[in-house]
Amino acid sequence: MIRTLFALFCSAAIFAGHCSTSQADQRDTLDILFLGDGGHHQPALRFRELAPPMANRGIELTYTDDVNSLNVETLAHYDGLIVYANIDRISPEQESALLNFVASGRGFIPIHCASYCFLNSDKYVELVGAQFQRHTTGTFRTEVVRPDHPIMQGFHAFESWDETYTHHRHNADRTVLEVRVDGEQREPWTWVRQHGKGRIFYTAWGHDSRTWGNPGFHNLIERGIRWATQGDPAIAGT
Repeated sequence: MIRTLFALFCSAAIFAGHCSTSQADQRDTLDILFLGDGGHHQPALRFRELAPPMANRGIELTYTDDVNSLNVETLAHYDGLIVYANIDRISPEQESALLNFVASGRGFIPIHCASYCFLNSDKYVELVGAQFQRHTTGTFRTEVVRPDHPIMQGFHAFESWDETYTHHRHNADRTVLEVRVDGEQREPWTWVRQHGKGRIFYTAWGHDSRTWGNPGFHNLIERGIRWATQGDPAIAGT
């Protein structure tokens, strides 16, 4: 069951119509489904930290922890999908609905632990662009390696404490925007790719409120959402 927690934490009234990706370019509000779970990353709390600043920017987030929301009928109401969860398995029907949703031109925004979600699906790993392998922790600032990309134009890399993700099963069909530098290692950190007519934005940022409460993270996610939904990341400002 989808729970719209957004209304509990924001006072702004947001237009609730659901439109196609092409229609999204012609209106002020984007509708994004946020899929979490009951795991240790506490997605419902992270949602509460992200929903208000996104609402102020014309992006309405709707929260669910029900993986059965990955169906054609439900996804049709949204311009994009955020995944921030560690759900082990995805059914063939849910996998098909997700892949077709993105291929049709909608946006997919997997964040942090989403790269270790749906472990039974090779197609999901390919869609995201890599899979989480291991981590330590630390305070660091990423390095922008594609300042010419629309998402990165005018973006200022921020510093935060976070888990220092290392990935494997890398998809060569992607564009890396940021890396985490650790000695000689330059770990891909934020990247984009395409699937059919749709766009994918992934970042490894996002373990807890130290990042989710950071205005720099809000700005990065807004830029990613706007690009993934076929919009202009420059609207996010700096």
